[in-house]
Amino acid sequence: MLAFWNNVKEELEYKLMSQKELAKATEISYNTLQSWMTKDRLPDASDSVRIAKVLGVSVEYLVTGADGSKRRENADLDELIRDIRHLSSDDLSLARSVVRRLTVPVS
Repeated sequence: MLAFWNNVKEELEYKLMSQKELAKATEISYNTLQSWMTKDRLPDASDSVRIAKVLGVSVEYLVTGADGSKRRENADLDELIRDIRHLSSDDLSLARSVVRRLTVPVS
């Protein structure tokens, strides 16, 4: 498998995102995405940019695996989102309440 797709899969796992969610977010059909991955074909430049943008990485990273220092500019936010996805609905409601209280300007 091309490094591109290995890196895409790694980022999907990191973001707890499915291939279907990636397809929807990039507006690339799921069947097309699957075809590229199984046939080990690279998407064109514009589709590569859309995939990289949704994953929060550079095209350079997807193609080469390089660019690690710039790879996750929002690592703290990504980690927080990953943690939030594991909360129960009650805990999620509580977390929303806390965040709303923290973001209210102090008079």
